[in-house]
Amino acid sequence: MALPLTYFFTLLEILGAVALILGLLVRLASVWGVIEFVIICTSLALEGNIGAIAGLNPLMLTASLVLLLYGSPKLSLDGLIAKHMKISP
Repeated sequence: MALPLTYFFTLLEILGAVALILGLLVRLASVWGVIEFVIICTSLALEGNIGAIAGLNPLMLTASLVLLLYGSPKLSLDGLIAKHMKISP
């Protein structure tokens, strides 16, 4: 049962990365990033690996939180679609 879940989460990771690159569903894709990096930072903290916590993981967590809260209305396809349809992103 673990193997199909591995494929599912790998596909979810790839689709989320493509969505962030294209600027489609930025807030939805950043939810996955927030969940992922909270789990990574928490597991590192519980292991006592404070040196690894000071690395890139908190930065990625912060970036995911910013994208979750503010989105990317100006530099994304979501913003372009919203402007074309004259709605607020």
